[in-house]
Amino acid sequence: MGKKERITLIFPPVSLAERYSKNVGEVGGHLPPLGILWMAAALEADGHIVQVLDCPVNNWTQEDVLNKIGRFKPSMVGIATITQLLERAKEISLAIREKYPEVFIFVGGPHVNIMPEESLKETKANVAIAGESEVTIREIARNLSLYKEPQIIKGEPIKDLDLLPMPSRHLVDMEKYTALPNTYKKYPNVASVITSRGCPYTCTFCSDANGKFRQRSINKVIDEIKYLIHEYGTKEISFWDDIFTMNRNWVLEFCKRIKEEKIEIIWSCYSRLNLVDPEMLKAMKDAGCWNMFVGIESGNQDILDNVKKRMTMESIREKVKMVKESGIEVRGSFVLGLPGETPEKGRNTINFAIELEPDYAQFTLCTPYPGTDIWNNYEKWGILNKGLVNYNEWQPVFLPYGYKTAKELKKVHSEAFRRFYLRPRYVWGRMKKIDSTEEVFRYMKGLRMVLGFV
Repeated sequence: MGKKERITLIFPPVSLAERYSKNVGEVGGHLPPLGILWMAAALEADGHIVQVLDCPVNNWTQEDVLNKIGRFKPSMVGIATITQLLERAKEISLAIREKYPEVFIFVGGPHVNIMPEESLKETKANVAIAGESEVTIREIARNLSLYKEPQIIKGEPIKDLDLLPMPSRHLVDMEKYTALPNTYKKYPNVASVITSRGCPYTCTFCSDANGKFRQRSINKVIDEIKYLIHEYGTKEISFWDDIFTMNRNWVLEFCKRIKEEKIEIIWSCYSRLNLVDPEMLKAMKDAGCWNMFVGIESGNQDILDNVKKRMTMESIREKVKMVKESGIEVRGSFVLGLPGETPEKGRNTINFAIELEPDYAQFTLCTPYPGTDIWNNYEKWGILNKGLVNYNEWQPVFLPYGYKTAKELKKVHSEAFRRFYLRPRYVWGRMKKIDSTEEVFRYMKGLRMVLGFV
């Protein structure tokens, strides 16, 4: 089996103000880093001793990380690398390399998947893992001496997700994680669960496009839900699949099992509107689903076509109405500054959001991450700032030719939050739905967040 290693896995520091580029107050929004916890579980399965340092939820700084590494004395350190936090990952990696030169460093995550050569070079890591890492990291940890020279290792998609153990949630303090106010119904300590990986759709602005869809068995997911209820008293779950409703028969059988086994849980999920129907929605509602996050993107058909959304505005209207009539709340995602947009078309999107009247609307700015279709072909559509530090979906890094300045785009973005959320009709509609003291506090936090964007 090989030597047992001591391994530290790090999610770099980032504050809520940095994440949203706004002062949104202490509204929650920290969720367990499931990718790291899945990797930790794979390593623990081989007997390695793992430490997880989730910096954002603990407000840990780089100095805190170095001190904790000094006390734990790992032989290996892994750093999660997302595009926005590339500089943080680089700083931490270089600091570890300087203070603990004997430590083996590896990096992985969404940014490494897309730009492995740059990630390896800039972090001075021993290994950059591009792709899914659970199998690959076990191989590296078993044979550490073979990976001393800097190199990129390709992690292949795991075909059978049931082979993965449950994420090692015991390595973090689960009580510290609380969801954003529009992503939980009653219990802020929502547990995150992933039942599948991969999105096969081709939206040009999305870094998760063109993936290979795979799904865990219903038995494995039910076991994880029961574990969360028993170990952590979980009462609410957020399913973080890219598209929870991809496999219709799976969803219907899952909902049937939840009811048959009398599992008391409420839950939310992410979906595509073209992949829901009345029978499915009724089954989901009866099994505890209260909220569905759906990508609507734009209120302009030409822009939907530009980004290969593969939906019409009329079908979006029909499906949003269908979800609402099922009793499941709609959290609609709209993206401003997409290819082909002008200020007038941006306001069409705001008007469309108001017309559809989702329970919540998220307005982000088009952020073409490296590797997306827009990143590769941005000159056709606009001007792109490739300085990755502001790639958080709240700063205008891409400016369509239809806008004169980034300031003009930011003005439309701010207008979206003001016009949607501060309407008397919307405010009164939410007030009528209040049925508990917890709900009052949730709406107060939500208002604080909206005012941060306005």
